[in-house]
Formats: sequence, structure tokens, C-alpha cells
Amino acid sequence: MQGEHGEIGLVGQVNPSKSEEGAGSAAGSLVVVTVEDGDPEFAKAIEEQLSVVTAWWKAGPEPGEGFVQTILRAPEERHDVERFLHTSGIRDAAEDEALVLYVTSHGAVGTSTRHFLLLPSTDTDRLPATGMPTNEVVIAALDSQARHVLVIVNACEAEGIDVELRALARDLVRPGSPGRALNVVATTGARSPVLGREFAVVLRMAFEWFQDAAGIARPYLSISEFMQAVEEATDRLNEERDLSLAGPRTVLQGKLGTPIPTLPNPGYRPKPQVVTEAREEVAATPEELEYWLDRASGRASRDDPGWYFSGRQELNRRLTSFVKGPAGVLIVTGTAASGKSAVLARAVTLSDSAFRASPRYAEAVSKAPADTVPDEGSIHVAVSARNRGPLSLIEAIGTRLGGERDRAQPAADALRQWQEGLRAFFTSRQKGTVTVVVDGLDESPEAGACIRDVLVPLAGYARGSGVADRISIPAQAADSTSAQPPSGPSGLRLLIGVRSTSPGTPGAADATGVPGLVQELRLAFPAAQVVRTDGEGVQADIAAYVTALLAGAPWDTDPKGIASAAERVARHAGRSFLDARLAAEQLRRGDGVTLLRDQLWLARLDRGTVGLFEQDLNQVGDDGLNREEALALLRATAFGLGRGMPWAQVWPAVASALLQARIDHADEKIRRLLEGRLAGYLTHDIEDDHVVYRPAHEQLGVMLRQWPQPPQETRGTLDESG
Repeated sequence: MQGEHGEIGLVGQVNPSKSEEGAGSAAGSLVVVTVEDGDPEFAKAIEEQLSVVTAWWKAGPEPGEGFVQTILRAPEERHDVERFLHTSGIRDAAEDEALVLYVTSHGAVGTSTRHFLLLPSTDTDRLPATGMPTNEVVIAALDSQARHVLVIVNACEAEGIDVELRALARDLVRPGSPGRALNVVATTGARSPVLGREFAVVLRMAFEWFQDAAGIARPYLSISEFMQAVEEATDRLNEERDLSLAGPRTVLQGKLGTPIPTLPNPGYRPKPQVVTEAREEVAATPEELEYWLDRASGRASRDDPGWYFSGRQELNRRLTSFVKGPAGVLIVTGTAASGKSAVLARAVTLSDSAFRASPRYAEAVSKAPADTVPDEGSIHVAVSARNRGPLSLIEAIGTRLGGERDRAQPAADALRQWQEGLRAFFTSRQKGTVTVVVDGLDESPEAGACIRDVLVPLAGYARGSGVADRISIPAQAADSTSAQPPSGPSGLRLLIGVRSTSPGTPGAADATGVPGLVQELRLAFPAAQVVRTDGEGVQADIAAYVTALLAGAPWDTDPKGIASAAERVARHAGRSFLDARLAAEQLRRGDGVTLLRDQLWLARLDRGTVGLFEQDLNQVGDDGLNREEALALLRATAFGLGRGMPWAQVWPAVASALLQARIDHADEKIRRLLEGRLAGYLTHDIEDDHVVYRPAHEQLGVMLRQWPQPPQETRGTLDESG
């Protein structure tokens, strides 16, 4: 399609026409027909509509991206519209071109029930001759070759196009043509005037809602999602302005729940692909990597690649040595927030070929101590056991390894199908050792079953993995063949991240007398190595970590002062990197020197996560938030299932239930929360094509679910509880 600069002076386009040299076809086309009535206020209303319409269906930065925008401005008579339909190319839209038509005008339904657009020259007593039949404009788009068409008619009595359009739509079916998604939306009902500024506001509200609160993580929306958003925006407008607008409705719809290219998602942000999918669940996030790159670039020495790449060297050497060595099992453990996941994430990330190939990270990788950098490709699969049972966990491992279920096994026993499928996978491998990382075993609701039904059999299928030669798969105990040793030559390195219920001090485990997952793993894998993240050297590691976090703080005028502050925080933070981070963030935001002299603040730090959270919670007024509402919003995320809680209507509803009172303007308050001092207590993920939110660490989740905490809880009791 292409627009035209005609002598009428009504037609304009943002992008050059296809006929111009070097221009490529766009992903879509936006065609707009605006009919003014001479009223300056209505002209302003049209401008407000155009502002949001052209922002939603915007032109792309490169040929083949975004929407070519072709606009008819203020036609005087019917011929102007007919000429535009001919010259704009709307009827010739290509099959793979997403076509959007937006019409805004005064309108009327004749005694024949036919709907007309009212032009400045229209005689209302002679509508057929002087008005523009609205469905002629609509059908011009629907009868093009485009498989995806969206039409929005914003006119007086727009729903009046319904009867005639449904009759005409019978002629649009083309035998043998691929499925088409034709959607027509009318903004007004019978005897209702055109929505000028009101519909601009409704569209803007929906647009802004999709930008964040909707949390939809794919590039396109479905017509049902779009209609729900504009309906809810209409309800909000009615409430705010004491109106009674009925709201838009579809008069023709197709593929109700399917995302369609005529509805780009304003909130879509392509997720940076830092590592390959097989390692993504455990690897460092793009945000974490960028954070440490920024920290490194601000350091006095350009040879320092940042804490993420250079910190905790002894632990990182142990993991690197393991993934370079023979088959076996390595258990990475420590008390809550002692950095287990961070250590595993670093190893997984640095082993990834896509990460290593990125020029963005090449310098930091090259400057990291060589003996702490795993070989490229040495870790094959990394998954999280968070909220996974045995079937979900084995399926996650199996699919990422490239294995398949053994369909010869009973269909009702999917666990056994995967067990036998992975047995076949390892048996058929000709050579090499496979490395699998499973983090967050303690966050599985069926951790013991995951050990018994997934990890033990998995290690048993590969030789030299630190388990007995004869492995009995619990789900197949009656099958004598299940106890045979693996016949293939492939080996397995298995790294397991799991929280310990006792701190890493000599004799601590014996002193508690509490059997935990670490003990279960040691029984299952007698030859396994164990690496602790909370051993005797952890305080020095935390001090170095805090030093890196405080670099560049507003009060950072003396390197010795930063080192002294870091050491003091480390002494009070125990074995918790989480508490050290929270404390460092508070020191960076305020006057760190004064806080470090404040005995009340140090007492809060001694109480650990609870005390630091109380400190931040008491200051949320600075972010424009009410303390109790902010607490309820944070607590709500701790009750989410799966990967987290979606925003949309769910997060505000759960928070209101916890508060036992409605939170007015909840979306705006969530935005402030995510931009303020409490943002560091949350992380986000993607589940079922939606962005979801949860506490940044499981220890935070436990704290929020159990709130309010005992007022005198100390770090010692927190450490004992794990």
C-alpha cells in the first residue's frame, strides 16, 4: 500500500511509498479516515485520537518494520473519500500485510438502517447521494487480500453498520484461502454521538495499561485482550467523570483469543537472549550482568571486571574444577541467602557459548581469573527445581538434553516414560560427559521425590557419577530390567544447589540434629563432593561484595572509608549476601557515614532481612506510598504460585484482600513501588506469556508470608531456621 500527496491536500503518509527506490514493504499499514465538522473542539478531539492511534500503530525505524501510516484529513464530499479509497491502495493490501483502518466522523443511520459518514457537504435529507456509506470504507479493507484486518469505526451510532456488514461479509469468504482474522469494532451504540476526546482517553488508558500493568510478554495481542482493556478503560472513565458510556463492542470478529499482528503490544520488550535456552533458568539475568558491567566501568582500575566476574574466587575455582573434571556429583549448599544460586549462575553463564560470543561481555570474561572460568559448553543443561515436582523436573531436564519420552511405556505413567527415555539417551551416547545443573532443590514442594525419582536414576544411567552400580528406579521397582547397570559409555556431572538447615561452621550440622535435604543427598550420593557457600571465608567475601556495591556512592571520597564501611557491614550481616546487598543499597541512598554511626540502624542490620526491610518500609512515604498499602502489595507477591504473580487485575486484588481494604489507583501505586526503594525486594520472570513478580529471594518470601515478624527476632534465630 502507499499513500498519496494529492491536490486536495488531505492525504499524508509517514513513510515513503513503496515505489520509491530503496523502500521496503512494511509489516503493516495504518489507514486513517478523519472527517471534521468545522468545530474547532471536534478538530482538537480528532488530533487527540490521532496522537494515540499513530503511537499504537507506529511506523518502524527500518523498512519492513512497524506500520506505514496513510491519513485522509478533512474530506469535503463523498468523492474525496472514494478517491482516497482508490489511491491509498487499501483494497490492494497484500496477504501478509497487517491492515488497520481507523475511521472517526459524525455519522447517521438512515431509515433503511444503512449507516453513513456525515461530510461537510452532506445533506441529511439525501444521505444516499451526499453521505458516504460507512460500510463501503469498511469493506474496502475487509475485501483486500490481507489475512489480518482490524477496523475501528468511531462515529455517531457506529453500531449501525452491523446488519449491513454481516450481509456483506458473506461475500468475503474465499474458498481455499487461509484462515483470516477480520475484526471490526464500533465505539458507539444506537442514538449515541461520536466519542471525540472520550475515545482518545479510552484508547490512551488501554495503551498505557498494556505498557506495564497488563504484563503481556509477547509482541501481539488478541482481540479479546484488546476489547477487555478498552472496556475496562471505559468503566474507569465513566467512574472518574460520572459518565454512562456503553463502550466499544465488536460487530465482526474472528480468532477471538489468538494474538494477531493487527494488534501490536505496546508493552512488548524483546527479552535479551544472553544465554541459550537450555541454561536460561539458572544463568544470570541480563539485568544482573549489566549491573556489574556498569560497576566495573566505574572502578578506578580498568583491569577489574566487576564482582560478578572476579568475586568469591575459591568457590568459583571449585566449581570450575568440577565441570572440567570426570563424572560425579557436586552439592552446592549453604544457609539462606549465602549466594548458592549466584555461584551456580556464574558458572552456568560463563560456560554458555552464546554468552562467550557476545562482544558485550568478552572483555569481562577475558579479565576474570582463568581458573574460575568453566570451559565453553562444559555445562549442558541448567534448570530450577522451584515449584516443580518430579515429573516437571525430569521433563525440563529431558527436553533440554534433547531426550524423548519412551512411548512404549504406559501412557498414564509419564514419569516412567521420561525415566526410560533418559536411560536410552545416556545409553545411546557414544562418548563424552554431560553436565546437568539443578538449582533450588529445597524450593520444590516434593524435594524428596525429586531426589528419589529423578536425580538418583539420572545419575545411575551414566557411569562414574558417584552412585552405586545397581540403581533401582522407584517407579519401576517391579521391573527387573530397571536394576541393570547402564551399558553406555556416557558420563554425568551433576551439580545440585540446595539450602542447608544449618550454618557452615564445624559441627553445626551435628549440633542441630535435624536431618535435611543435604543429608538425604549425601545418602543418595555417598561419593558426592560438597561445597559450602557459608564457610569460614564468607565474611571476607561479603566485605569485598559490599565494597563493590558501594563504589561510586555519593559519599565515596576515601577508598579506605569504603573498605571500612564494607567490613563493618560484613561483621553485622553474618553469612547473608542478601542482607549485605540491602544494607549497601540503604547506605548508597542516604548518608552512609551517618547511618554507620547510627546504633538503631546497626541494630536493624543485626536483625537481618527483617530489620532492613522495616527500615525501608518506614521510609516509603518518600516514594509517595502509604506504608500499609506498600506492605500489602509486597506481601501479595509472596503468595503467587509458579514463577510469580501477574500484575493485571490479580496483584491489586490479592493485595487488597491482605489489607482487607480496597487499594485505590492500585496500578499507579505498583508503578511507584517498582520504581522506589522497595523495588530491590522483587524480581520478575515470564510465565504463560505474562510478566510475573515474586520476592527476589525465597527468604524474603518466607518473611513476607509470615509477617508481622516477632519484634525481637535476631540474626541468630534466622540462621537457625535456614
